[in-house]
Amino acid sequence: MPNDHQTRQHAMSLPEIVAGIERRIAAARVRTRPFPHVVVDDVLPQPVRQAIDRFWPGEDRLYLSNHFLRGEVRVAQLAGATEGRERDFWNAVRFITARTGRAIRAKLDRHLHDKFRPLLGPDWRRVLGDVTYHDRDAMLANYTGKLDMEPHIDHAMVAINGFVYLDDPDQPTPEPRRGTMLYRSLGFAWPSNIPIPGKLQQRFLREAGEVTWRDNRLLAYVNGPWSFHGVPKQDLGEGRRRLLMFGSLLDKATTERIYDEALR
Repeated sequence: MPNDHQTRQHAMSLPEIVAGIERRIAAARVRTRPFPHVVVDDVLPQPVRQAIDRFWPGEDRLYLSNHFLRGEVRVAQLAGATEGRERDFWNAVRFITARTGRAIRAKLDRHLHDKFRPLLGPDWRRVLGDVTYHDRDAMLANYTGKLDMEPHIDHAMVAINGFVYLDDPDQPTPEPRRGTMLYRSLGFAWPSNIPIPGKLQQRFLREAGEVTWRDNRLLAYVNGPWSFHGVPKQDLGEGRRRLLMFGSLLDKATTERIYDEALR
């Protein structure tokens, strides 16, 4: 974006864009069951949402992960590999998602005990101390083909995760489009995003409700040891399930210290 923070695609400034997103997040209701999360519709203003479609990277810029048929790329990589208006746009997305992530963290701050209390005890804020979160980058991801994401929690380094559902105007996803299934734990916790044996899933996890798919809908949640979620089975065919992903991550040293404390 230009130095005066004016976008070249529209008249809104970056501070105006972020302020609008922050207002939406502040007005959202925190849902505590089955774990703390917020859902915010129409989170991105339309000029930004439309620009994501316009600048969405081709397959040659996406890295194939080992998680189903997911292609992904960090926004910082796109900003570093492009020029002109496209580079400006991806730098602006980094700014927007960083500020959005911090607004979500402020909204969910009183619920972070779901992440840290099981590991550090009731005095977890003192034990944890001051934390500098990684929140200055975002990721684009898309899935294709057959998708069946079983219940899991995210990596232990993730304190709060968030993603925005993005319809694909070029390769629409077949109906019914599935969102994210949330699961209720029957007294079961899990440390990180390692596979959960099927017998444990059947015994201790129950479907609690689906955050249904809607374009430009944000889902963000505290990634505690019982924040189980997944995606119901579906065949995307040639369509793509697209996400803009971002959140608040602990650094490696803090993560190791937390788990060292938990083992004492």
